[in-house]
Amino acid sequence: MTHKERKQQWEARIEAYKSSGLSKKEFCKQHNISVRQLYYWLRKESLKEQTDNTVQWLPVNLSGQEDTSGCNFLTVKVGPAVIEVRQGFNEKLLLDVVKVLSTLC
Repeated sequence: MTHKERKQQWEARIEAYKSSGLSKKEFCKQHNISVRQLYYWLRKESLKEQTDNTVQWLPVNLSGQEDTSGCNFLTVKVGPAVIEVRQGFNEKLLLDVVKVLSTLC
C-alpha cells in the first residue's frame, strides 16, 4: 500500500470514527485496528488543521534606511530558521516551508 493510499484509508477511518459515536477503544475493536494507530492519525490530522489555520502572511515594512537596489533576494526568518527568497520563487513551496517551520519553531 502506498503512503497516499494509507493516508486516504486513515482519513476515511477517522471520518467513520467521528460519525460513529463510539469510544476510541470500541471503534478500534469493531474495526480491528489498534487504539495506538487511531491516536497517531487523529494527532496527525489535528496538527495539519492547526498548521492550516495558523499560517498567515505578515506585511513587510522597509525603513528606507537600507539601499536594497543591489539586493536580489529577501531574507525571511521563522523562529531560528532563515530562508532566502529569490525573484521568481515558487509561492506554494514557500508557504509549505513556512507552515512546517511554524509548527516546529
